[in-house]
Amino acid sequence: MNHYTFQNIKKISCLLGFLITQIALAQTNYFKQGIPKDKILVVAHRGDWRNYPENSVKAIEGAIKLGVDIVEIDLQKTKDGQLIVMHDKKLDRTTTGKGEISEVSLAEIKPLFLKNGAGMPTREKVPTLEEVLNFVKGKRIMLNLDKGWDFIEQVRLLTEKTGTTEQIILKGNKKASELKKEVGQKLDHIIYMPMVWPEDYSIYKRDEVLNPAEYIRDFSKIFSPVAYEVIIKDDTPKADELLKLIRDAHAMIWINALWPELCAGHDDDKAIDNPDENWGWMIRKGAHIIQTDRPQELIRYLKSKNLKYEN
Repeated sequence: MNHYTFQNIKKISCLLGFLITQIALAQTNYFKQGIPKDKILVVAHRGDWRNYPENSVKAIEGAIKLGVDIVEIDLQKTKDGQLIVMHDKKLDRTTTGKGEISEVSLAEIKPLFLKNGAGMPTREKVPTLEEVLNFVKGKRIMLNLDKGWDFIEQVRLLTEKTGTTEQIILKGNKKASELKKEVGQKLDHIIYMPMVWPEDYSIYKRDEVLNPAEYIRDFSKIFSPVAYEVIIKDDTPKADELLKLIRDAHAMIWINALWPELCAGHDDDKAIDNPDENWGWMIRKGAHIIQTDRPQELIRYLKSKNLKYEN
């Protein structure tokens, strides 16, 4: 084999490797592939936290092994501007440290250990967002970044750096017009999912109570989201009208099963005893995506009904 032939083979091998990587990454964006109308995506809230510390790399890995499609994680920013994966604004509950995250540097957080659900220290460390993105790259999993709306530009740059843009779902509560003014075209390559809250309930501080129907219509015109996260406090005709608006916009419906006020009382704890009346209720309401604290049980239920999304 002469030198010229060897160099050609080397170039072709590199090109094939690049193409295979790109195909693998594209396959992790379920929304680009097209999800059958009768299949459900499962979201693990903070990962597989019943077996591993919440928001840890191990919790994400555990969720992947269960067959989860999306893992929801939370973001906080350190004193020196680094994004870490953690729900609380303080270190106290989930780590061996104490204090406000915004007043502590990443170097001070790195020696800490995460606690398990019983509040006992584990061997797991607090991951940065970049570390998590590098871990999930190319794997069959997408990440829903909660509390990331204040760091959209920093998140965007990190996903580009790590090559994981196709695996990220951002969400938020801002008006479509405000978001467009703030980010312009920067969300063109990132999935952004608006959160639809009822006028009489929200877990977030609101400067303005938005009309949910107008909120959906505006987002559908300006951004055409692939999905909306809908909070259904009460099972009413008004709630059904909002779900119809989303379906008419050809978007998917995400429903949370985490606690009663998010799903008109049809939460995970009730679903464990009667899945048809609770998770089944969400499916009958048109849910394409269900976020749960019981991923293993929900997956088992969906598979028994031939409803679990697989790709």
